[in-house]
Amino acid sequence: MSINQAYEERALISSFQQGEHKALHQIYELYMRPLCFFTEQLISNTMAAEDIVSECFINAFQRKEHFPTLGQLKAFLFTAAKNAALNYLKAQKRHDDIHHSIERGAERFTIDAENAYIKTEVMQVIFGEIEKLPPQCRQVVRLSVVEGKKAQEIAEELNMAYQTVLNQKAKGISLLRTALLKNELLSLPGLVFALFLLQR
Repeated sequence: MSINQAYEERALISSFQQGEHKALHQIYELYMRPLCFFTEQLISNTMAAEDIVSECFINAFQRKEHFPTLGQLKAFLFTAAKNAALNYLKAQKRHDDIHHSIERGAERFTIDAENAYIKTEVMQVIFGEIEKLPPQCRQVVRLSVVEGKKAQEIAEELNMAYQTVLNQKAKGISLLRTALLKNELLSLPGLVFALFLLQR
C-alpha cells in the first residue's frame, strides 16, 4: 500500500466515524457490489442478498465509532453478511421442513463462504483491471467475462464484426492475465481462480 493510499484510507475512516454523509456514501460505493456478489453466492437469491447487505451497512453505520481502520470495517461487513446469510439459509430450511445436520451444514457453509470470499476478491481485482483496458477492448471483455456473453452476441450488441470481437477479446484477456500475474495482493487460490475464469 502506498503512503498516499494509506493516508486516503485514514481520512476516509475518520470521516466515516464522524458520520459525514460523503464518507458514508463512499464506503457504500466501495463495498456494496462485492458484498452483494459474496452474499448472493451463499444464498442464491439476488433480492434477499441485497436486503442482507443493506442491513449490514445499517449495522455498521450505527456502530461507526468501533472501526478504527478500513480493514476492520470491511471485515465486519463481510462477517456480518456471512452470518446473516447463514441465518437466512437456516430459516429457509425450517420453512421448507428440511432437516439436516446443523454441524455438517455449518462446516459446508464455512467452506462455501471462504470460496465465495476468494471469488469476490478476485472479481474486484478483475473489474479494476478491465477498467484499465483500451475502450473497445474494455467493452468486449466486460461483456464476455463479466456478463458471460458469447462472441456473436457481443458482435450484435456492439455492432462490431465477429472477428473484431474475437481479436479484442484475445487482446484483453492477454492484458488481464499479465496484470493478474503481477498483482501481489491476490492469494494463490485467488490467482488460480482468476486465471480459470479467463479461460472460459
